Amino acid sequence: MKSILFIRLRLLGDIIFTIPALQIYKEHFPESKIYYVVEKKFEEIARLIPGIHDVIVLPRKMTLKEHFQFRKTIKSLDIDTVVDFHSGPKSALLTRITGAKKRIGYITPNRNYAYTHKTPRTLGNTPTHSTFNQARLLEHLGITGITPENIPGYPPIDPAETEIGEDVKKILTENRDRKKVAVHVGAGNRFRDWGIENFAALIEKLTEDNVTVFLVGNSREEKEKGKYLNERFPIHDFTGKLSIAETLFLISNSTVYCGVDSGPLHLASLTPTPLVALYGPNIPEISGPWRQTDVTIVQLPLKCRPCSQRKCIYDTIRCMKNIKTDVVHEAINRYLE
Repeated sequence: MKSILFIRLRLLGDIIFTIPALQIYKEHFPESKIYYVVEKKFEEIARLIPGIHDVIVLPRKMTLKEHFQFRKTIKSLDIDTVVDFHSGPKSALLTRITGAKKRIGYITPNRNYAYTHKTPRTLGNTPTHSTFNQARLLEHLGITGITPENIPGYPPIDPAETEIGEDVKKILTENRDRKKVAVHVGAGNRFRDWGIENFAALIEKLTEDNVTVFLVGNSREEKEKGKYLNERFPIHDFTGKLSIAETLFLISNSTVYCGVDSGPLHLASLTPTPLVALYGPNIPEISGPWRQTDVTIVQLPLKCRPCSQRKCIYDTIRCMKNIKTDVVHEAINRYLE
């Protein structure tokens, strides 16, 4: 194949989960040009992925004219194979209108019309990791024998020094000889929210230990939490201030990363920095960091997990809110010693 199109429109963690599949593809077809489709919000992470020839960026909401322009673009690239990692309503439509001879995606009600080759999303009742699920789609390209054990880890992704702001470099230089913990205070939704009171208690313990704390995250929720915590503790609040490359650089130069199951956690998994990850409604067997070393998962053994994250049977979301601050603090300290 001279060129191929991969589609994963969003989100941050889901795009990162496709990286090993892209590495497998490139190993088998080293001369092939890889084109990758994402929505505008996630362009930066896509452009950091090794091996991609070009990124095709689309708006979140597309007009009829923009759909026709997309089809025209794909036709001009002479692409005859499309792999839809996303298999959502929008990506299925985009896959279909490419007109590519081979169109690969997941078996999904009301979207099967888009694909010439389909793969089940899951293998029976056994939880399978999202990274493995993405790689399984490559079997339609003649790449066989894919198992969780032979899927590669993430390749080195080092943002260029020119992409890093002087403020980040200055603070890292000033704290060169100190233990540093990058904390992501966001959640993505209320079912994965550990609670501002828990983050405050954790940060209080870390600052008492003379540890430098960096707050990361870019959403409005994360900026509000960052402001609240920055007014109460001697920390460095980077919420809403960093690009993806700068966040990656900051975490790479931290001693430990701590956060819930969300996009920044998977961004952090691209670095060698040890991870302390809090899991509630999701389970790491499906969406855990795709790393084998220096990862501590903090979770509670509740029978209701995993759940759909639409309604909590306890109303209190105890899978997250009942994770003890002391347990998280101890997990972080094991990497600080």
